[in-house]
Amino acid sequence: MDPYFYLVIVAGLIAGASTGLLGVYIVGMRIPFIGICISHAAMAGTIYGSFLVFANPTLTAICPALGGIAASVIAALSLAGIRPERSRLDTNVGLAIVFCLMLGLTFLGIGLNQASRSEMLGLLWGNILFTDRAGTITIAVMAAVLAIFCALFNKELKMLLFSRSIAAATGVHAGFVYGLFLVLCGIILAVNLPLIGGLMIFSIITCPAAAAYQICTGHRSVVIAATIFGMLSALIGFIVSFYLDLPTGACIVITSAAIFALAALYRSIRGAGD
Repeated sequence: MDPYFYLVIVAGLIAGASTGLLGVYIVGMRIPFIGICISHAAMAGTIYGSFLVFANPTLTAICPALGGIAASVIAALSLAGIRPERSRLDTNVGLAIVFCLMLGLTFLGIGLNQASRSEMLGLLWGNILFTDRAGTITIAVMAAVLAIFCALFNKELKMLLFSRSIAAATGVHAGFVYGLFLVLCGIILAVNLPLIGGLMIFSIITCPAAAAYQICTGHRSVVIAATIFGMLSALIGFIVSFYLDLPTGACIVITSAAIFALAALYRSIRGAGD
């Protein structure tokens, strides 16, 4: 079989693992909307970064990617500045405001970039087949950085999962860790955006982690299960799309939702048995 097929499989597995792990903390902190918020920031940055290509065609590969990462980091930092314990603004309200702004900027950029409108719209849906060796390496590096971050700040992240306000009161550098986590979240979403799509990356973050929380109790088991479920979502979704000639991003998202449905069904059956 074509070696590119295996490259796509590896990219999908790594992307699924990193987004599954990321989802453990996003879902646990009850801010799942952050996925779609920052992914739209990444889309906006990618679109406006592509404008620089017209001025310097040699930057075709790097400008959109850097634009997406920069916009994601800026959005993440703005969200990190929202502190519920010091203001009347809830985190989810802040997310909604940033999302509205980024959504408007995204479609404005698509409207201004008539020459590449179809390519820009492709960012909404994503396609894992667009990956290449450099993209796979980038995804792998960011997945490793996320794993190291979670290991180094395990205690602080657990406190944030319990309560962000209490974590801040206990003095565990909650603000710093939370801000760093959101920045890392933004970069990971930006590099995975072309594979899954801005409209659907929300599902691959939320569903595997939510499924893990359904069937697991301890933090470590939730992390392992969410990582595995994320990998299975990407692998099964890609294989189904490959053999049935269906949109890849949609198949990955539907698979992740099916995994959550099975986990919820298992929990209900086990609860009925108890």
